[in-house]
Amino acid sequence: MTIKKLYIENVRGIRQLTIEDPILKNRPTILVAPNGFGKTSIATAFKSAIEKTSIQIRDEDRYKHNPLAKAKIELTHEENQVASVFKVEEKAHSNDIRKHFDINVICDLRIIKATTPWTPTGQAKPKGKSAIEPITICPITRKKPSPFTKTMFHAEMGKHKGVLPDINAEIFGCRDFVMRAVDFIEHANAILAQNKYKKIENIKNQLTSHTGTTEDAVSSISSQIEALAGEDGYRQLFEIIQKTTLIRSAHSFLAIWQILTLLKTSSESLIDHLQWRRYSEIKKSLEDGLKKLSLSSWKAPSTKETKGSLVVELPDPTYISNGQRDILVLLSLLHIARYNATKSKSILIIDEVFDYLDDANITVAQYYLSQLIEDYNQQGRSIYVLLLTHLNPSFFRNYVFSTQKVVYLDNGATYKATNAMKKLLNARKDDKYTQDLKSQIAKYLVHYHIDQYDFSQELAVVSGTKSSWGKAGKFQEFIHDEYKKYYNDQPYDPLAICAITRRRIEEKAFTQISKTLDANKFFTTHMTAPKLDFATQQGAVVPESHYLLRVIFDDGLHWNEGRDNMIPIVAKLSHPIIKSMITEAVGEPS
Repeated sequence: MTIKKLYIENVRGIRQLTIEDPILKNRPTILVAPNGFGKTSIATAFKSAIEKTSIQIRDEDRYKHNPLAKAKIELTHEENQVASVFKVEEKAHSNDIRKHFDINVICDLRIIKATTPWTPTGQAKPKGKSAIEPITICPITRKKPSPFTKTMFHAEMGKHKGVLPDINAEIFGCRDFVMRAVDFIEHANAILAQNKYKKIENIKNQLTSHTGTTEDAVSSISSQIEALAGEDGYRQLFEIIQKTTLIRSAHSFLAIWQILTLLKTSSESLIDHLQWRRYSEIKKSLEDGLKKLSLSSWKAPSTKETKGSLVVELPDPTYISNGQRDILVLLSLLHIARYNATKSKSILIIDEVFDYLDDANITVAQYYLSQLIEDYNQQGRSIYVLLLTHLNPSFFRNYVFSTQKVVYLDNGATYKATNAMKKLLNARKDDKYTQDLKSQIAKYLVHYHIDQYDFSQELAVVSGTKSSWGKAGKFQEFIHDEYKKYYNDQPYDPLAICAITRRRIEEKAFTQISKTLDANKFFTTHMTAPKLDFATQQGAVVPESHYLLRVIFDDGLHWNEGRDNMIPIVAKLSHPIIKSMITEAVGEPS
């Protein structure tokens, strides 16, 4: 099961956005984009689609606040090699996405609360502080007994009563089944509404009327059970039972028959009991998690049943760290997502909730998400987790899920990366090339140098690059031409811009010290920052912006074919302030 395509229209900063990288089930997909790209717009779009009938969006959340800009979400989902398109629009009176997927969006819940109110006399200046209101998890469900007893179907089963499973212990006592109870009951009620109950009743009657042994009786209906398990409606019931419990084959059939019969005779009691069990599981899981987290803080969070709801009350933000607060909020919101998970498929959007956590807390956050995904796996469900972040996991190592997928969102900038440039930079780390060749690439191409050179014959062994770049001046011509394109807003090679930026910064620093006695030590100094430090010691004036731009060119010039970070590089180069810094450093193209 895969979301093959996602399309969003007219939400906040998004006019039209298409994501065609596959979003895989039960593994985190990390969507990486710079600030200002529209990550929160993605979260807002899905948040507005939580309602069952259409998109509910405020005018201020429309594209450019245009009341005529109608929001739309469309996704293409593939299951068993069959693609289905689900969409939701405004005032459509139909939400295909919500009909097939649970939707949960997790974002920052902090608000500013007034601590000193404003007064008309102006005697007191208004003051505020960051706060988080109590988080409502779900409605309270009081304990209700099960309408099932072990012996209630014995008379109907006659001498074969021993084959009946105890559904209180073997079904309702299973946590995974309880968490899928809403989904199960929905399918079961559909069977009853469509008058399909007679099918399972007839097979049960064939079993009870069999005069042989119980083993023979069960064997006599095996083919009918197999056929029934393949029918739409019944198929979902069999799958849920077999994914969430230890019951198999004929016992699954008999468990389903008992539950369907209970729904016919004691529907309200059965549903109330399962809702209570589900509520109890969520409450216990939440309280266990809060208890473990409270060990790291002297002011503990707590749960409270109040006004018909289960609520998490967090300590005042002044008593806990920002990291502790964010983890407590995340744990609480994930339990809301658990409660809301009633379908076989779910979409979970997390918008930069823990981008600023320290290593310990971000590990905890990923642990909670991993637990949620594992629960979906065990319950035979699919969850599509989208983590929205501006931090590139390739460098920050912040996300370390074993099955994570990273998608870099393109901001629409026009660029044209050349394969020759990628091959050149990758050769610096490739063990099949000599150290002498690697040194020449670094010395004469990737860094600035005043010597004349010609290693074009040696460079010819690097397949896919241009051997002519090994002659003095040729590589400079290439990167200068690409810089002209960048300067004039034409498609350009991002790696070439990284190269010319570094070379020009180093050239400017060296020019200032070229007459000093130790000037040549500049070229024997490795890496740009130490080169600039050396030049400064010799009397050069190096603008701080030249140091700051290392974040740009170091990223691009340490290329690795196993880590395609082109889109993050382009996003940085496209930023108007960074482009201004680069053009100031490199100058106007000739």
